[in-house]
Amino acid sequence: MREISILDKEAIPAALEVLHSKTGVLMLQMPAVYVLLAPATALGVAKLNSTKMRLPQKNYGTAIGDLARFHALAAPGSLPQELSTAESLRCLTGAFIRFAVQQHNFHSPTIRNGTHQGLLVDGPHRMLFKAIEESFASQAEPALFGGHSYTAPLCTSANLSGDPLGSITDWERAYQFAKERLMPFVIRCEAQEGEAGSYPIFHFSQNKASIERHGPGEDAIARQLPKRLFSKHIWEGDMLLAA
Repeated sequence: MREISILDKEAIPAALEVLHSKTGVLMLQMPAVYVLLAPATALGVAKLNSTKMRLPQKNYGTAIGDLARFHALAAPGSLPQELSTAESLRCLTGAFIRFAVQQHNFHSPTIRNGTHQGLLVDGPHRMLFKAIEESFASQAEPALFGGHSYTAPLCTSANLSGDPLGSITDWERAYQFAKERLMPFVIRCEAQEGEAGSYPIFHFSQNKASIERHGPGEDAIARQLPKRLFSKHIWEGDMLLAA
């Protein structure tokens, strides 16, 4: 099994080749966690389900490429006024952003209770996600996204569904997982110092915000949002704490 640096000029072509092939699933190292990517298609969902031995009633988020296209998924009134433009979402870099894209009773492999979430990062990873989104533009399946033609890659933690060890954050586990799942290579990057683990999830509903999953960097991100949005939380100094 090969390792390719995210900075290597061959990383994006190699990733696209895998995602357009029968393999259909790619392992990628993020600064704090390893993830799996797949095309935003029914076949991509099936490939991820097989790779992760996915438990039922689970949904997949996406890795944001084009920020304007992601923002366009938001149903009217699902985001606070401060996040009314695509550029305003940049304050959430380093987190999953969840909001309503359809009615509450709508469900699909990427939508739960009408909501979808996308991971926003910067740098070479974002360049990869944009390339994947553009590469699959002609293969959009609106049924997955409540009628929207959206092709940013599906993104999920690189581990078997329900694994008691949780998300994979070290190379030894990542290598073993990739080898067992017959992946041809892993795209790697420099691991960040400090806390590791899955990215936090910020959920927005009109003029309210909540952190649905805690993760690295959540306090710094939360401090960039209006305190009034966190109606069920309290602040102590600069720290956001559950009430």
